[in-house]
Formats: sequence, C-alpha cells, structure tokens
Amino acid sequence: MTDQVWVAVISTLGSIIVAYITASANSRKADKKDDISELEELRKENAKLRSKLKNKGNKKNEHK
Repeated sequence: MTDQVWVAVISTLGSIIVAYITASANSRKADKKDDISELEELRKENAKLRSKLKNKGNKKNEHK
C-alpha cells in the first residue's frame, strides 16, 4: 500500500477512537446527572413525608 493509504487508515482509526472516548465520557456525565436529579427528588419527597408525619403527630396531641 502507498503512504497515502496508510495515512488515511490511521487517520480514520484515530477519529473512531476519539469519537468513542467522547461518547463514553458524555454518557458517564449524563448518568451522573440522572443520579443527582433522582437523589434530589427523593430528598424532596422525604421532606414532604416527614412534614406530614410531624403534622399528624401534632394533630393527635391536640385531641388529647
């Protein structure tokens, strides 16, 4: 093969490797963001449920 063909093959392989690495990194970032947003939602729900429990406890004490 000629030198130009080798350069084209190596360049193509390099481009594929860079694209794969970039896609993998972006996928990891997206997964982390999903985990963080899910954690925030759970914290909000937890706070709501705690306040409901606290309110129920206060209402029971008022009736005594």
